[in-house]
Amino acid sequence: MIDAQVIKTLGKELGIDEIKITTAEPFGRAAARIIRQKKAGLYLNSERWHHRNIEEFCDVWSVLSTAKSIIAACQCYLTDEPIDTGAPGDPHGLVARYTWRNHYSDLKKRLQMLATSIKERQSVECVVYSNGVIAEKPIAERSGIGYYGKNSLIINKRFGSLVVLGEIVTNADIEPDSASNADCGECLECIEACPTRAIIEPYVIDRRRCIQALTNWYGVLQDDIARVWENRLYGCTTCQDVCPANHHVKAGRPRTDIGYVGQSISLLEILTMDEAQYRKKFTGNQMTARWINFKAIQRNAIIALGNVRDKKTLPTLEKLTKSSDPVHAHSAQWAINNF
Repeated sequence: MIDAQVIKTLGKELGIDEIKITTAEPFGRAAARIIRQKKAGLYLNSERWHHRNIEEFCDVWSVLSTAKSIIAACQCYLTDEPIDTGAPGDPHGLVARYTWRNHYSDLKKRLQMLATSIKERQSVECVVYSNGVIAEKPIAERSGIGYYGKNSLIINKRFGSLVVLGEIVTNADIEPDSASNADCGECLECIEACPTRAIIEPYVIDRRRCIQALTNWYGVLQDDIARVWENRLYGCTTCQDVCPANHHVKAGRPRTDIGYVGQSISLLEILTMDEAQYRKKFTGNQMTARWINFKAIQRNAIIALGNVRDKKTLPTLEKLTKSSDPVHAHSAQWAINNF
């Protein structure tokens, strides 16, 4: 058996914020919850959940059949940088804070170094993930990394929900930690603050109304959603912004520049790019992952312009009303009408 404390110490030396251990048994309750929500139609038709084997997703034996333990990790991404770097005449679209840089890749890199250190000490197998093909939130919950908030995000005692998650699945036998017994109590801040009322009950998200999910869905946005879209380009963090568990988290200096895109991006620039230029400029970031729909990103930029109402952008919007893309043309007319 490998000493869990040795692993945690090694992780700390590598700059990993927190490590916990859990067993490799399947996460059956998590699989059942996802399947129920799929059957209830709460996922967008474009999401990968429709093409994913949920039982395998919630079973780490699908990636390492001999697995005995999971080394769960989290990394805080909160920095003290300004939110919006736009200016009159050049309005910017906001990027969700976790996407300013590719913290997933940074954490995965650190976990790979940790896995190497473990294998140097004992002949074991390790596979490393962050934002990967296994169910990270159930792993984080069972290991004690955090507990589920009512917005369905994992909340860590020290870092709130301002973390990315990662893990090492291994056939090493490691003493597991206990799950956290904390919860949100009576707090309903995230449910009440959600601009589209997408949190339909505690722990249940209607992703058809969730701005975070809709930023990668290509289609015409409902008017009531477009009107509260504000100047978002990618993602939404309102439920995190109001969460009391995040108010005590101390901002730090950026720890990586992997996949850096910044806090906000020029909306006009996004609308004058083609997809190849977009993917080249923002390479290495989750905004250019293969499943990200560039047409949806441009649609987001158009809606954002309609909410910003900078008159210098009207010529661009008027031109877009004649676009051969029906979603962009409709969105541009909506934006003009919203001035």
